[in-house]
Amino acid sequence: ALGDVYSGIDPSCIETWPPDGVVDREAYVAAADAFGPGDVAVIFTPDDTHGPIARACLARGMHVLLTKPPVKTLEEHRSLAAAAADAGRLCAVEVHKRYDPIYRDARDRVPSLGAFSYFTAHMSQPKHQLDTFKAWAGKSSDISYYLNSHHVD
Repeated sequence: ALGDVYSGIDPSCIETWPPDGVVDREAYVAAADAFGPGDVAVIFTPDDTHGPIARACLARGMHVLLTKPPVKTLEEHRSLAAAAADAGRLCAVEVHKRYDPIYRDARDRVPSLGAFSYFTAHMSQPKHQLDTFKAWAGKSSDISYYLNSHHVD
């Protein structure tokens, strides 16, 4: 239970969409309806769900923070940017790898390597994360979208 893991947090005050034990792929609509203009939605769901959830939140006047990749195609990016502009709300992408010491070190070393036009990535995650990703990665989204989008900032 959440309260057992995080000291001082009373999980009874937390509302979830859908409720525990329920599967509802459209639960984000009810969640967005529970908030108001000016509230913020932080979206970290499987890649192919980012766009619909973000647009639903923007349509309700919420600001949006998305994990990478925000959406998968240029058309989807343009549509999402237009939805944010139409709503007069912020839609941003979090860049947690920007502050990862290993990535900062790599960024600082790249200029000394000269020009390059190719890079490769290797997914090295704890097994429990791989178990989570296998439910959607490579099915609803190519794993390279998930993985490589974090390497480019």
